[in-house]
Amino acid sequence: MSMRLVVRYSKGEKVKYISHLDFMRLIQRALRRADIPVAYSQGFNPHPRISFASALAVGVTSQGEYLDILLASSIDPQSLCDRINDKLPEGIRFIESVSIDEKAPSLMSLIERGEYLIKMPGQLFGSQNIVSLINRFLEQEEIIITKVNKRGSRQVDIKEMIHSIDVLDQNPEEVIIRTMISSGSKANLRPEELVRALLDFAGTSSDLELFLQIHRLNLYLPKDGSWVTPVELE
Repeated sequence: MSMRLVVRYSKGEKVKYISHLDFMRLIQRALRRADIPVAYSQGFNPHPRISFASALAVGVTSQGEYLDILLASSIDPQSLCDRINDKLPEGIRFIESVSIDEKAPSLMSLIERGEYLIKMPGQLFGSQNIVSLINRFLEQEEIIITKVNKRGSRQVDIKEMIHSIDVLDQNPEEVIIRTMISSGSKANLRPEELVRALLDFAGTSSDLELFLQIHRLNLYLPKDGSWVTPVELE
């Protein structure tokens, strides 16, 4: 009897520079080595019925990543985590797993928000009060950024994609914020795009890749008028 599971996993510092494609291959190998009965697609070139809720950018760590797996036979959800953790390298851990309806939509189509912890050097903002700065930033009628992809560049208003920004700490060495932003197929704002817009507003210019630390806390989808994580779909 087949079974569909949603798994929450973490990705730490030691594996944050693995590409998404290599990470997918790593997970598939670990599932085989753990003897997990993953179901395969039909046709000339069968592939495992595994999908990811949202690709994590290279260099970003997370404690709230999600995997959607269809199994050919039923197993205890916690047993899956225990068995595969024995085969995974340090830095990747399956945290929890729940069974969901096989006919439920894909996680990728359901996810709408992501929550992030972002750390930046305090000197970027000088003597500016970060709380006051963010309040003025969010009070703008529109927040325009330039999004660049393979098809070119376009101007996008991201104001409605920013759902909250909270300052957790500010000192001369470090500024830490927690933010909830749109993440998914309907609307998507990358955390580094948010930081770039904030720094532009503050009149600061810097190479983000040299200092920015981003940690994804969780992913969320709407359910019955509230926001829940994918493991709360059960």
